[in-house]
Amino acid sequence: MFQNQGAGKPLLNQFKQIFSYLMAGIYLVLGLYLLIKGWNTLSKLQTIGLGSLLIVYALFRFYRIVRESRMKFSDQEVPDKK
Repeated sequence: MFQNQGAGKPLLNQFKQIFSYLMAGIYLVLGLYLLIKGWNTLSKLQTIGLGSLLIVYALFRFYRIVRESRMKFSDQEVPDKK
């Protein structure tokens, strides 16, 4: 039912993908910043926990973006001619 939801909107799909990469990059940078510099209002344990959580979430988002891109690419492949 929802497979061809964005088929007619390539610009919107491209913006969505760029925004997804940008957000994953922001999460990664924030996580690294917390692990390297820390945050004064949090304890050391909280800083390490939050930084690690942000890095893991960023990696998950990158994985999901790549998986979606591969699925879309495999759906658009040209069928073999016989």
